[in-house]
Amino acid sequence: MDSKAEAAAPPPSYKDFEPFCEWQREKDKDILVVQLPSGFKKEHLRVMVSNQGLVRFSGECDAGGNTRYRFQREIRVAKDCNMSGIQAKFMRENLHIIMPKNPPATAAQDQAAPPGGESGEHAKLKQEQGKSDEEGKVDDSRDPVEGRSGAEGGVSRLKTCVRVAVVAAVVVALGAFAAQYYQNFINFTKK
Repeated sequence: MDSKAEAAAPPPSYKDFEPFCEWQREKDKDILVVQLPSGFKKEHLRVMVSNQGLVRFSGECDAGGNTRYRFQREIRVAKDCNMSGIQAKFMRENLHIIMPKNPPATAAQDQAAPPGGESGEHAKLKQEQGKSDEEGKVDDSRDPVEGRSGAEGGVSRLKTCVRVAVVAAVVVALGAFAAQYYQNFINFTKK
């Protein structure tokens, strides 16, 4: 009798959402803090690291009644990230994805012979200029419009460009049609 009641139960309805994500940048690691609604537990979450430099994280939990919350996100990790050291922790209803950075080049490597046989002072000057250039770079790994990072932001920009191109093509086609229609109208009224 219980199996009939279970079989007659309707399938759950899902409330898909996109959790708020915040980056915490530190010298030796980057931490992505994913804020989740109450009700999520560690068992409800899944974090996967791919060989393509992506971290995928998802979750699903009961929202009460016949409804379930669920989400799925994908981010591209920084180039200097130690992929094998990525960890995930669940603390106070937040998922923390910790991405340690690879150690920077050692001082001995920095003082190695400069490429191209440059003199020591000239190489030092170039090195200092390179450092100041690096410090002035803006972190554009997040798409400010979409709030997405890495590959997702690039895909969304590509989709936007394609949409703009399609709209432009439609406008040009309509303009050509209107010009031809007007020319035919002028020729017809002259007769």
